[in-house]
Amino acid sequence: MKRKVFESLIDRYRQNKASANERRLIDHWYAELDKEDMPQYHVDENQIWGKIHRQIGNTPTKKMAFQKMLYWSGAVAACLLLCLSVLFWSRENDHAQSRKEVLLKPGFRIFETGVAQRKRVQLADGSTVILNARTKLKLDTVSFDRKDRIVELLAGEAFFDVKKDSTKAFIVNAQQIQTRVLGTSFTVKNYTGLDDISISVFTGKVQVSANSNPLGVLTRGEQIRYARNSTTSKRENFDLLTRNSWIEGRVYLKQSSFAELALAVRNIYGVELEAADNLISRQLYSMPLSRQLSWSATLESIQAIHHNKSRKEGNKVLIY
Repeated sequence: MKRKVFESLIDRYRQNKASANERRLIDHWYAELDKEDMPQYHVDENQIWGKIHRQIGNTPTKKMAFQKMLYWSGAVAACLLLCLSVLFWSRENDHAQSRKEVLLKPGFRIFETGVAQRKRVQLADGSTVILNARTKLKLDTVSFDRKDRIVELLAGEAFFDVKKDSTKAFIVNAQQIQTRVLGTSFTVKNYTGLDDISISVFTGKVQVSANSNPLGVLTRGEQIRYARNSTTSKRENFDLLTRNSWIEGRVYLKQSSFAELALAVRNIYGVELEAADNLISRQLYSMPLSRQLSWSATLESIQAIHHNKSRKEGNKVLIY
């Protein structure tokens, strides 16, 4: 009977059906509880119910007026309700705080490829990135796609096929260069062995900046080469058919520098190619490179273009 009175009072209080007198009694008990120290992490329900039972049991029910009985049962119900509320709030608060701390901590992921390796990465927003050999792409897994979609090309070359989202810009940071789009496809090349960083557009429009200074807006078939040392840029057209041939494992050099040649050789074969002098380093090369062709055959082709010779020195091949 005591438990039924107790449960009935709880139900009325939760459903906002308690009378003004009942609510006043419960509010009074709340005020008394504010003066006590409440356990924040552990509540012994058996101990609480024992206390309730003793308080109800010690009251002479035959002589107790209905209103007095209601007072005690209401007070006890409020006590239990408050204890359980404090326990629930404490645990939920701890969990919420824990979740908040996790969200605030940056979580970075590095996507990386080795020699002669290419990798396709699917981002959370639906965009696709294809990494060329010896490439590192950095992604903040916490902040990505919350406001803007920002990635960082630490080194190498990557083709971005960006899912259109007019509310969130897609931004690629590559040292001083920032490439900003809403939905398009383009390639960013940022190899440390080259003097410049290049951005080449295949579809849509791309806005390019260097240290927050606008370099221009590129459309299909256009690219910008930004010189790291001189901080100058050059805008030009490129061959749409051969620019991204590396995705299929081939590279087509067209009047390319020795540095471009050495980069392609290292990416495909893992061989360090070095010019013996400035004359060699200023030579231009037009030729295809493919993993399907052996390194010895490729080296013969490289030598034949300018009638050069080669020799191996440690881990390097010297062209002279």
